[in-house]
Amino acid sequence: MSRKIRHDLEFKKMIVNHIIKGDCTIRSLLVKYSLVESQVKRWYHYYQRHGINGLRPSNNSYSFDYKLNVIKFMNKNSLSLGQTCIEFNIHSTSILSRWLSIYKREGVIGLRKENRGRTVSMPKKPKKHLSREEQLLEELADLKAENAYLKKLHALVQSEKVKEEKRKSSKN
Repeated sequence: MSRKIRHDLEFKKMIVNHIIKGDCTIRSLLVKYSLVESQVKRWYHYYQRHGINGLRPSNNSYSFDYKLNVIKFMNKNSLSLGQTCIEFNIHSTSILSRWLSIYKREGVIGLRKENRGRTVSMPKKPKKHLSREEQLLEELADLKAENAYLKKLHALVQSEKVKEEKRKSSKN
């Protein structure tokens, strides 16, 4: 599933160019284009640090070494999440925040793991090798359960038919 990108590269570039040229105030741009100030400032800072590449959407997969270097740099230089993201062109502070929490909780080893996607809610039971007799007993139990279900379903359908007939006869 792809991310929804609200503002394209050309739009971001146009906004940043207005700020750099000084022909519009940030406030007037915010009002004119219904933007959020923090977002516009972030675009400006990314552009200042990384040029046009700072405005491009990223869909990076970060290596273990990269994550570790970012965290060490942040700690060594006492930078905030936002400052570190701008420095390394990481477009979301939540990514860096997640790396930090994993690093604090599990250490360096935690950063090596790929924790993407949904967690499995119910672990699958390992299949055990059953003897022929055990297989037949399991199959018999399944068939008995299916038979009981079908009997109840049939009884329900029959009772519905009886109710329907009574309603029809009471109307006449």
